[in-house]
Amino acid sequence: MATIEKRTTKDGKNARWRVKWRNGGRRDGEWDGETFDYQADAKRFKALVDANGNHRPSPEQLVEHGFGHLAPAPPAAPVDEPTAMTFRQYALTWLDTLTKPSAETKRKYLERLEKHVFPTLGDVPIASITRRMMREWQTQMMASGLSRKTIANIRGESLFPIFRASCLPGEDEEPPLRTYNPLEGLALPEGPRFERDFLETPEQASILLTAAYEVDPEAADLLLTKLAGGLRWGEVAALPPEAVRKHLGTIEIRQVLRKVERRWVVEPKPKTKNGYRQVPLHPLVMHVVNQRVEKAGKFLFWAPRGNHWRYEDFYDWRWVKIRHLAESRGLRGHMTMHGLRHSLLTLLATEGLDLPGLKGVAGHAQVSTTMDVYVHHTTAHHEPVRRIVGGFLEAGIQAGEQQRAAGVMRAAEIRGRVHRATRQVRPTGARP
Repeated sequence: MATIEKRTTKDGKNARWRVKWRNGGRRDGEWDGETFDYQADAKRFKALVDANGNHRPSPEQLVEHGFGHLAPAPPAAPVDEPTAMTFRQYALTWLDTLTKPSAETKRKYLERLEKHVFPTLGDVPIASITRRMMREWQTQMMASGLSRKTIANIRGESLFPIFRASCLPGEDEEPPLRTYNPLEGLALPEGPRFERDFLETPEQASILLTAAYEVDPEAADLLLTKLAGGLRWGEVAALPPEAVRKHLGTIEIRQVLRKVERRWVVEPKPKTKNGYRQVPLHPLVMHVVNQRVEKAGKFLFWAPRGNHWRYEDFYDWRWVKIRHLAESRGLRGHMTMHGLRHSLLTLLATEGLDLPGLKGVAGHAQVSTTMDVYVHHTTAHHEPVRRIVGGFLEAGIQAGEQQRAAGVMRAAEIRGRVHRATRQVRPTGARP
């Protein structure tokens, strides 16, 4: 049975009553108890403990008999803290808000994110991503075999704008998720430097085109036109016969091939308004094009099945063979089909074509795009530099040569004087 003990406070002025018992009434039971300010409350509580078999009354009993304040508080309902937004969640939301890129461009962005970024960073809260994590991601991508240029493309097209957007308030004025862009100021990893992929000399162009005509004259006509006009793949592959202007000696860019949902389709307009243009061709190239017009179908250049070429098919079935043959004959570098466009624009810039004309051939909205991306440094300027520098320094070089010659003569004269003086002061009997 439970017992009641009277306890007096330390100051001796107040008394309190302690109800105590062993759980279950056994001698080895754990002690339990409760203290009350009034004896009547202690007696009522003791009766409850006795009636409950020397166990603490249940919460329901405590509430029923006026001891609700002794009942344990119900567990607090779990508070659902907001889940931190992951990089994947934010990136997908960001893609949905883009309006300028085409559906195919957005699909490419998503494909790259799913393949190269989400496996590493997808489930990490975007607010927790550090510069160190991004540097390690770049190193991991390089180790997996991605080129430095591909890593730069993923950074510039997707990662950088995603992090930049996360540093801004949300559309409903939600606070920014980040305070800084972890890619800001982060250098790209150093990787192997590939040789330039453009033709720099007439000899290199001859090697490539000769190899192309040996592999497949039909494919070589396409590559010749692409090189001579500085055309994009989608422009040259989609050329219809009516785009050839014989009396003007030009071809007109009026439609393009574009990949949409993994299928190549013809779009009746170029990528931008600057893509509409007349491209002049050399008479020899124009002769080749005119011959094709006479036997052309829907397209000026056609695949073996009669339709337009798909990039993947042309690359695998023609370009790889042509490039390997050209490389075996001395063509240096890892030449690409897009490098043919770079080749023409670099040649035109080197030969002094004015900037508006260069921009017009390229079909760019800004001439800075042409100069910064497509025009490359060549060795064509070496001789002019030598000639100009030689003329500038000629008088100084001659004066220096004269001074050098005079200095040599003076040094020889001084050495002779010293030698003679030494012989004159040598002691008698000394060995020469």
